[in-house]
Amino acid sequence: MSKKHHKWAIVDPTPSDLAEKMSSKESVLGCPNNSSVTHEESVLEHYFQLLSQSNFDKAKELVDNEKDGHKFSTAASWGETLQCLSQLATAERSYCNLVFLGQKRFTQIVRSKDSAKSIYSMLLQEFQRMETFLLPHGDRERSSSAETDKLLAHISGQLSFFVRGRLKMIEFFEQLSSLGSLKQWMNFEDLVMILEEIVKDHMKGFHHPLVVSLKTVFCLECESLCHMLNAQIKISSWNFLQATMELYQAHAKLNEWGSKIPIKEVALHIPQVKSTFGRSSSKSSPYPPIYTWMYKLKGHLLSKFGIYFYGVLGKQTIPIELKANLSKAPEDIFNRIQAFHKKSDASNIYLILDTQNLQCPVGDGGYHHPQKYVEERVGLASYQPIFSFPGERSIYQPHWPNIIMLVDHSRDQIDKIYFFMEKRPQSSYFISQIEPKIFLVVIFEGKKNEKDSGINTFMLDLSSQLRCQTIMSSLKNFARS
Repeated sequence: MSKKHHKWAIVDPTPSDLAEKMSSKESVLGCPNNSSVTHEESVLEHYFQLLSQSNFDKAKELVDNEKDGHKFSTAASWGETLQCLSQLATAERSYCNLVFLGQKRFTQIVRSKDSAKSIYSMLLQEFQRMETFLLPHGDRERSSSAETDKLLAHISGQLSFFVRGRLKMIEFFEQLSSLGSLKQWMNFEDLVMILEEIVKDHMKGFHHPLVVSLKTVFCLECESLCHMLNAQIKISSWNFLQATMELYQAHAKLNEWGSKIPIKEVALHIPQVKSTFGRSSSKSSPYPPIYTWMYKLKGHLLSKFGIYFYGVLGKQTIPIELKANLSKAPEDIFNRIQAFHKKSDASNIYLILDTQNLQCPVGDGGYHHPQKYVEERVGLASYQPIFSFPGERSIYQPHWPNIIMLVDHSRDQIDKIYFFMEKRPQSSYFISQIEPKIFLVVIFEGKKNEKDSGINTFMLDLSSQLRCQTIMSSLKNFARS
């Protein structure tokens, strides 16, 4: 037992022990039967707690054992509820394992009835039906079975909102996965609006104390993803403070979500999720694939943040320490650029920011007080190098007019390399547009082949990585049956 003022203590019994306790009407939460807590409430609370911990097999085993002993009961509604909860545990495991993204076409035809979307759709109909028909009326309103039916009807109504939210999230992840392969700009603003609508429309619908643990995890999943997509927007528009805050919020939400998984389930060789820049491996991870991918997305955004704000971060430390910190990032983009520079003998590699029509003042990067006047950049000055290798944001002035002219000519050519060769001085320019406001420019002194596979592959891969196409398309690779 816990402290005297607590109602009960959670001890997590095994399903076999649980079945024995059920026969004597003893609470599944490890305390003697309390008249204020019914047997059904105890089972439901423990079941939803197991789901929130991603312990789907144990949750299913719990309700299946209770269902096997239910034949001695006269409450038919309790048996129907247990059957639905067993299916819900199966659907939740499939959802968190991203099975709906990894299914092949033949598998979808043969086992369409077993897919997460099909199970959720069936459960939605069942929960709506039970919410309507289990409400007591007439002479039954004062009976004990009527009180149970009233509880189950209320829980069914709550779960119908949860299932609707899950179906919307399946569609959302399918959209994220498909965006990685499309040759067009990803509209992250629209993605954020869709995600916020899902939270707004479904979160208020399930608030019963018995399902609060499930609601918490659903909320953490949606909010952490929303913060990361907002971080991508702020990084791409070079808004240092807002990008930092969004990444911090995403980090905090993910850590809170990860803490819901019992410590005993976490392998010791897996890096702690509290490490901001620590590398994490999906191999042998105790976390469900959906969490593992989202944690990788956060690491990807941190790596991108380090490159886009390289000049800002460089003012807060010495170059050696900055490079060492960036090398610890989940994606070592700086080292990749450095290796390409050495191998290809490039003169300069730049990330160029088009500051025109940006909502926040640019200045020299970093934080700017809203009331501090920042002179608007015009002409050549409206294009700003936010990263340069070698050297921190250095520009060889004879190249700059050519760079600006070529950047304007290369707009809206996603997954294409714009090439130009200047005869005096003889220089070769390769330009790729990463995002609407960000351009990758590689300069060589002398003549270079426009179709050089090493240069083109590096630029296309890096551009795809920085615009988050690579991480989005990798979603299906995390699917685990």
